[in-house]
This record gives sequence, structure tokens and C-alpha cells, in this order.
Amino acid sequence: MKTVVRILAGLVGAVVLVFVLLAAYLFLFFDVNDYRDRLAEQVRTHTGRELVISGEIGVSVFPWLGVEIGATSLGNAPGFGDEPFASVREAQARAQLMPLLRGEVEVDRVVLKGLVLNLERDAQGRNNWDDLVREPGEPHEARHDGPGDVGAAGRGIAALAIGGLDVEGAQLVWHDRKAGVRQQVSRLDITSGRIVPGAAFPLEIGFDIDSSAPAVQGRVELSASLLADPERGRYAADGLDLRFNGRGAALPGNAADLRLRAKLDVDMAAGKLSLAGLTLSGWGLEAKGELAGQGLPDAPSVEGRLELAQFSPRALLTALGQEVPQTTDPAALTRASLRTQLQASDKRVMLQGLELKLDDSTVRGTAGLTDLVRQAIAVDLQLDAINLDRYLPPGKSTPAATPGAAAAAIDLSALQGLNLDAKLVVGELVASGMKISNLTVTARAADGVLRLQPLGAELYQGRYAGNATVDARGRAPRITLDESLTGVQIGPLLRDLTGKEAMLTGRAQLRAKLQASGADTDAMKRSLSGNADFMFADGAVKGVNVAQFLREASARLRNQPVPPQSGPNQTDFSELSGTLQIANGVIRNDDLAAKSPLLRVSGSGSADLTSERIDYRARAALVGTLEGQGGAERDALRGVTVPVRIGGTFAQPTYALDVETLIAENVKQQVRDRVEQRIIEQLGGRQQAAPQPGSEPAPAESPQEQLRRGLRGLLR
Repeated sequence: MKTVVRILAGLVGAVVLVFVLLAAYLFLFFDVNDYRDRLAEQVRTHTGRELVISGEIGVSVFPWLGVEIGATSLGNAPGFGDEPFASVREAQARAQLMPLLRGEVEVDRVVLKGLVLNLERDAQGRNNWDDLVREPGEPHEARHDGPGDVGAAGRGIAALAIGGLDVEGAQLVWHDRKAGVRQQVSRLDITSGRIVPGAAFPLEIGFDIDSSAPAVQGRVELSASLLADPERGRYAADGLDLRFNGRGAALPGNAADLRLRAKLDVDMAAGKLSLAGLTLSGWGLEAKGELAGQGLPDAPSVEGRLELAQFSPRALLTALGQEVPQTTDPAALTRASLRTQLQASDKRVMLQGLELKLDDSTVRGTAGLTDLVRQAIAVDLQLDAINLDRYLPPGKSTPAATPGAAAAAIDLSALQGLNLDAKLVVGELVASGMKISNLTVTARAADGVLRLQPLGAELYQGRYAGNATVDARGRAPRITLDESLTGVQIGPLLRDLTGKEAMLTGRAQLRAKLQASGADTDAMKRSLSGNADFMFADGAVKGVNVAQFLREASARLRNQPVPPQSGPNQTDFSELSGTLQIANGVIRNDDLAAKSPLLRVSGSGSADLTSERIDYRARAALVGTLEGQGGAERDALRGVTVPVRIGGTFAQPTYALDVETLIAENVKQQVRDRVEQRIIEQLGGRQQAAPQPGSEPAPAESPQEQLRRGLRGLLR
């Protein structure tokens, strides 16, 4: 055994002696600088490029096998100009000799100063490095090592150790003349600690970026403690701090100051991922979160918490270079925040426990994609209260439609690929002046059809219920509605909606079933069809005083001056009802019936939705006294029907006594009365038939009165 040890010791000593003698020879008798011309000639022979070594070359052998080189440049490929392909001011690399004998690579600090690398593609698509990475005649496709080479590379990386990396003032340029793009990284500085596989090492990187597409200029800085262990599949970044400060047209608001901080740990062997202490800030926003993943890499899933701290949407829009909308309420769009739990996998992404706040409103619930392949959206949200009118521009109101105005196109192409299952509940809502509570919207969309059913809300002491379907499968969208209002006070609703005194008041019962189709709003109006019925109780029609029309009719029939307007300009009713038939955009009503202690009103006519014109006739008959409607005299028109013509437009309806019809009907009535009187006079002498024996005496009614009553029934 001692003999074996002595032999091994002698062999080691001999090897060391040989290397010492070789090092001494190289140091005393060999100068690598004498071989500059030969090196340049070899490079020229194999690449056609010029290698210029203007600085000194230093070589060391023991205990470090290393090289130091001064200013050096490598010429560009033919056809790419005179600018060097690469140049360096100073470079140094050393590896310990003894570990190399064991198949290990232990490198001292690698130093690279003043590196300039110019990468270019010409207008024909040729790169200026093709001749360096491909043998003559080899196709452009990248070469792939065989399985054995991959294993060897893996062992080499695992056995590699670097004492540190120092890169100072490097510059990398990519100029794509075919695409017209130039991108440059300059002032690149890299500093690291000792790099050993399986051990963490500190790293700091900083560089300037200047890009024409996207148009960005700025500074990037990164620092972290990194760990990379490919053999075990372990990667980590502790204390990760990444910053970017730049400007350019490609950035929102033409400027950005972003910062990302986090702690990342990936264990591919266990299939786990951890992202802790995540903080992302920029444009006045600060987002925080923590994520934990598993099932890597085949079936990844992630769960975690995300939070967006309170911010001002107005300030954000300003920072992003967007126009800040003017709002009726100056305090609108000043506060917002977000909290949620994220659940994501390769099949779905959901936000659970979502809490979104905007000013004084809060939305809670869930939202996300339940199927990433089908892009199936699922939403279940509850909104406590919101006043949408706060967010409208000052003085904004819904303009009345103008007949003849250009039709607005209806584009529902987005429904073609929409896969949606949503429910929204709003506690209190103000929209266009209307006050709505407990609004419920259930929406489902698939295969180009959107169904809003059921819809429900409470408003103005009553309820709304409805179903709506939007079908975008055909050449023109089709809409179907089934709506109802029950017990709604229509006066306050219309007043809040229009901002002015309502023309109609009362407790409303409305039902409508409608359908329409068309590629624009005009086509929708022209195609509107269906039916509806309505009934209003204990209300009034404002702007029209039927009692005044009665007085005017009385005056005209007696050839007297028209009396001045008196009493409120409205017509009260205890009940107003009717049905509507809608066909091709024209609404028809033939059974209007209004009742009150004073009047009975009937009516018929139509309204054209396209032209927005009204053509309607109402007929009023007095059944009581004008007292209470501004008149003190006893009515002389009891039983006479007074016609009222309603015309004009939806925006400006007109009301007028139909004098022509009134006179014509009065003439007819006078003829009837005269014929009746003449017959009575001729038959006036006849006696009434005697009563039957034992019967009760008839009421005291003259023969003339009996005859008049019978003739009236016959003539009418």
C-alpha cells in the first residue's frame, strides 16, 4: 500500500513539475503578441473579416490559466459597411488550472470593458453574423446537438463556477433595415458575486435603451440575489428590484416610472411556485399581491391575493395622457380601489371575493373565465348604489330624436363570439334622473343570441318586470321585448326622466310585447311590431283642458265669444285605458276610454315612429257639471260629443277643438231634433192606451215624451 502511495505521489509531483517548467518557459521565452498577425490572418482566411488587436495580450498559465487582451475589434461581414462587428476596450478571463484536471471549470472574475456589438439585418434579410455561426454551404436552420451533447453540456454547466462578472460600459445595437427598426442598449453595466450552481449570488444590471419601434427611451436597473440550479430545477430571485424610467410615444402618457419588487421561488421538481411581497407601482398606482402555484409544468394552477391601493382615476387618466371627462359632480372619479382573490389554472381564471370601489359605490362578487378554450365569461356581482348622472358632462341630457336625422348603425358583431353567464344586482340606481331600486339583470349569451331574462326592478311605488332577447345571427339584428309596469306612479317617473313636468300622471299598468329588426335605428323603428295595453288610474293629462274645449264648443254653437282659459290646464280622470297595435313602426289605438265624474272620453288614431308625427282624434262627452274644472255655469252641452284633434310631433304635440266636426255633428243633431219634433206634433192629439184591468197606473209621462224617447233611439 505504501508503495502505491509513493507511486501516486511521484506521478502528481511529476505533473506539477511539468506544468511549472512549462509556465516558466512560456513566461521567459514565449510572447503571444508575436502571433497577432498570424491570428489576424487565420480570422481573415476563415471569415473574410479583419481582426485588429491594437492592445497588449497577456497570458498566464499557473495557478490560473488566463488571458488578458487590450483594445481589439472584429470587422463586419462583407456588404455591411466599415463599422466593426464587435470591439472591446479591455477583456480578462482566468480559470484555475488544477480543477480543470478534475473536469471542473472554476473561473475567476470575468472582466469586459467597452464592449460594442453591432448586429444588423440588411434589406434582403441577411444577418451580419451568419458567417460566424454557420459553415460554408450549411443551411440557415439552426443546428441541434444530439442527445449525448445535451448531457455533456448539462454536466459542464453544473461543474462551472465563476468568481464574478464585471461588464462596464457595453453597447449592443440591433439594426433591422428590412423592417426599418433600430434598437440600442448602451451604458450596460453588470456586476455579480461568485456564481456557483445551486448557490445564490448577487447581481446588479443597469442599461439605457433607445428603440425606434416601439418608440421608447429610458433606463433599466435590476438588482437581486439569484439562484439557478438546472440539475435540480430550482430557480429563485430574492430581493428582486426592477425599475424602468423612460419616455416615448409607445408609453402611455409618453412617460413612465415603473418599479417591480418581489421574491420569486420556483421548484420544478416539486412543481411549485411562490411569488411573495409583490409590489408593482407606476402612474400613481400601487398593486400588491402574493401568489402560490403548483402542478408545474403540465397542469399549472395559481392562487393568491391581489390588491390595488386607493387611487384617483382622474389623476391616472392625466398620467396616461388621456382626456379627463367632465362630470356633473366634480367629486366623481376621484377614488377607486380593488381587492380580490385570484384562482387560475390552464383551464379557468376566476376573481373570487372581488371588491371594487368607485367613489361612493362598491361592487362585490365574482368574475372570470370558467373555460379558457370557449372563452366562457361568468359574472355574479352586487352593486350597493350608484348615481350614473354624476358621471355625465354638466348639463347633459338625452336629446330628443330629430326626424330625418342620420340613422345610427347598430353593430352587434361582438355577440357572435360572446359566451356569457352574468347576474347583476343593484341596490339603488339613478340613471337619466330615474330612481330605481333592487334592479336585477340576468344575462346569458351564446351562439350570437343574448337573453336578458328575467329583468326586474322596483320604481316609483311599483314594479318593472321584463324579458329581452337580442339575436345577432341573421343579416340584421333582431330584438324581442316582453315588458310590464305594475302600480307605477307615471307622473314622478316622467318628471325625473325628462326633467320637466309630466304630461301624464296616475298609477300605471302597462304591458307590451314587441319585436323589431334592422341594421340601424331607422330600420328598427320601421320594423317595430307587436301589441300593448295600458291602464292609468286616478291621474290627469296635463296640457289639455277638455272642459275648456267644451266651453269653446258651447260658445261656437251659440255664436258667442270664446270664453277665456280658466281652471288648471289639465283633464282629470279616474281611469284611462286602451290597447295599442304596432305594425311597421306605426302605433294604432282605436279604443281609448277615459272616465271621470265630469267626462267620458274616447279616441282613435295613430302615431308614426319614423316621422314622429301624431294623428289622433279624441271625443269628449259631458256627463256632469263643469264645476271643479273652472266653470260655474250649468252645462248646456250635456250629451253633446265634443271632438278634439291631437297632432304635431312627439316633442311638440298640439291640441285643438275640431270645429268642422263639431258643427257638422251639431247640424245633424238639429235635423234629428226637428224631425222628431215634427212627428210628435203630428201625433200629439192621440191618447195614451188605457191600462189593463188590475194593473198599476203608468208613471206620469206624456205621449209626446214617450214618442220622443223612442224616436231618439231609432234615429241614433
